Amino acid sequence: MKSKSFKFGAVAAVLIAVAALSGCQTQPTTYQTTYGYRGCQNCGVVQQVQQIYIQQQGSNNSGLGTVIGAVAGGLLGSTIGHGRGNTAAIVGGAVVGGVVGNKVGQANSQPAGTTPAWQIVVRMDNGQYATVTQGPNPGVRPGDYVVISNNQVYPR
Repeated sequence: MKSKSFKFGAVAAVLIAVAALSGCQTQPTTYQTTYGYRGCQNCGVVQQVQQIYIQQQGSNNSGLGTVIGAVAGGLLGSTIGHGRGNTAAIVGGAVVGGVVGNKVGQANSQPAGTTPAWQIVVRMDNGQYATVTQGPNPGVRPGDYVVISNNQVYPR
């Protein structure tokens, strides 16, 4: 009878030990994002793509052209004639140089206007949203998986 209780006690001890040690088993650690891609900090799914127009400031170089032309014309006029003729040549050269400089400055000015751009809303893998506005067409649609690099959206 002693051997039966010994076997029962031994079996019970083994079962208790197995149960205690099974709690120590380590589970495999996996990192998985909402969209199933692992480890990309700047990746996400496109939510919205919209073409927009960005207002550009124009540049006006006509004033600078007038000043430079007038100075150049005055310097050239100072090489012509003596006395009153020299003064008239300086004034005439400055006026003509100013008019020519103004026309050259206007030709090199850029008009203000709008340029097309694309605004892309991306739901990042970490759950946050990012909105990127870029000039070149990214060629992506809602649902596409993308990466954002240097403030540009690229298909992944």
